[in-house]
Amino acid sequence: MKRALSIAIISVIVIISSIVFYNFLPQTKKGSENGPVGESYTFSGDWLKKGVILVFDQPPIDYLRTVGAKGTVWSVYFSGLNDYDKSYVNSLHRNDFIVCSGPPTAQSFVTSDEKLKLDASCRDIYGNPIKFLGLDQYAMCGNNPKWQEFLMKRFEEHVTGGVDAILIDEIGHVDCFCDYCMEAFNSYLRSHYSDQELLSLFGISNISSFNYREYLLEHGATSEWEDPNPKLLLEFHKARYSARVAFINKLVQHTRSVSNRVILFSGNLYGLQPNQQIYLPYLDFVVFEMPIIPEKHEWLSYLKPLPGKHITTYLLAEAAAPEKPFIAFPDVFDLTVLSEDEWKLWGHWLAEARMCGASFLIPYRAYVYGGGAYTLKADKISPYIKFLNEYSYLYDNVSRIAKVAILFDLHSTLFNSHLWRAYSAWEGFEILGVTLQEAHIPFEVIYNGDGIFVNKSLTINDLNKYSIVILPNNYELNVEVNDLLNQYIKQGGHVIKMDDISLQSDVISEIKAAGVNLGLETNASKDVGVMIYEREDTLIVHVINYSYDAQTKNFKSQTNIEINITIPENINSAGKTLKALSLPEGGETTIKYTVMGNKLSITIPTLKEYLVLHFK
Repeated sequence: MKRALSIAIISVIVIISSIVFYNFLPQTKKGSENGPVGESYTFSGDWLKKGVILVFDQPPIDYLRTVGAKGTVWSVYFSGLNDYDKSYVNSLHRNDFIVCSGPPTAQSFVTSDEKLKLDASCRDIYGNPIKFLGLDQYAMCGNNPKWQEFLMKRFEEHVTGGVDAILIDEIGHVDCFCDYCMEAFNSYLRSHYSDQELLSLFGISNISSFNYREYLLEHGATSEWEDPNPKLLLEFHKARYSARVAFINKLVQHTRSVSNRVILFSGNLYGLQPNQQIYLPYLDFVVFEMPIIPEKHEWLSYLKPLPGKHITTYLLAEAAAPEKPFIAFPDVFDLTVLSEDEWKLWGHWLAEARMCGASFLIPYRAYVYGGGAYTLKADKISPYIKFLNEYSYLYDNVSRIAKVAILFDLHSTLFNSHLWRAYSAWEGFEILGVTLQEAHIPFEVIYNGDGIFVNKSLTINDLNKYSIVILPNNYELNVEVNDLLNQYIKQGGHVIKMDDISLQSDVISEIKAAGVNLGLETNASKDVGVMIYEREDTLIVHVINYSYDAQTKNFKSQTNIEINITIPENINSAGKTLKALSLPEGGETTIKYTVMGNKLSITIPTLKEYLVLHFK
């Protein structure tokens, strides 16, 4: 996980911004049209709902209509105001579509000021300017006051240009050793430790003259990861995140203050990893890259085989910010090995996201790392979106049925006592979720913030919703959380600690040994996903196929899937018909079922890609 977090977060997150670099080149026409949008258009946040469909880049109006999208994202003003983009914004608004821009925050190409590029560029441990992804442009430092001023003015231009929302790209970019970053670290240390503590804990005798970059070089280090004092390394990361969060908050608040209208904010929180979640409090919604293709992320076991299993990520998103829409998109590295003919994968990813309360971004001329563009044909994906829009009542205002929960603890996965333990805890959380999914154990995620970046505290009511709560390995919980868990146990709850289990797979036997009715029994293989919801007086069952044949670019049908569900007390199945809605065919079919006591038994003859069962 050190590689996944230090490389994937620092590098891959900024890679998405090269999207804007590619798309900007052929289409920008510098101009001076800075006037407001037509008076007939009303800015509002009413469009922002869970499951909203957005399209990457600048699709034609007909494309948006065909796929049933609400608007675009990562689409305009990459290098400031210009007539071409302004005309596109106005055309979308005239047709009742919204526009979300995606300004780069760490790429030097967005300005023509050569002095600013060099002065505000990020520096490596040796003091040299850092090239953005090795390209012919600099990576820019978010702690540099000149660059901060530039970004605040640039965001003002996006408001003037009439965008409905701003997606902050490279939101977590903190990889820099410039003088401003070193001073920010010193300021952090001053505010958290006394002179005596600085000396005893870190060997810092004079904080005014201390320079972390020089300290590392004196110890023969080539990066912060070779810091001989792991506690100082931990504080360095805390300081980096604190400074970046403070600026992102300042940037958002400043833009809102000058807008004089509704303006929403999103951010690219790569994979919803812990050091990306710290920006959640400042965003209205999230459009985020996440790893999809196993060949590009060999260390992520839950991606194998294609199409991967992402339910845990979506459940984490819902637990962290249940009121905010989340929209996923593949890491741009992944598009290099993904054919445009594999549109069925996109239908799958969209269905998987939607059944978890999220959505998936549709690509139109999406940047492919290394060159080229990726477009999903409208006629291929539109049947999936039409289905999800037509039957939105099966996805909205529903309650998931689960007796098991995984506790996500931000402190344990972000910092912990040592960073290596934090990475291990995060990895363990991800793997645990997939283990439960493949064993068909209905589960949810309970979220506990760190009290510093995310103020979302665990309560006894959160725990009491479930019969079993599982703690991933290497957790470091505070006294308050441990007290709540002990109280939960005294009230009859079961707590399973992965640190007490030798093999990951043994958690399933531990769950079953608790003697809890989990609400679901099935003969389905691990290549089938099942999620159960209730809505008013009806039961809703989502069944999705993960068995994909890369050669035929199609899903392998699953047959004779038996599902037994414990019917909630408030649902009466008497006299009702069980209907099945299947993707991509659409249309309803009737499924036979039997009820014995409070057990509903269903047999699904054939599962092609995805279906939803519900009483009607």
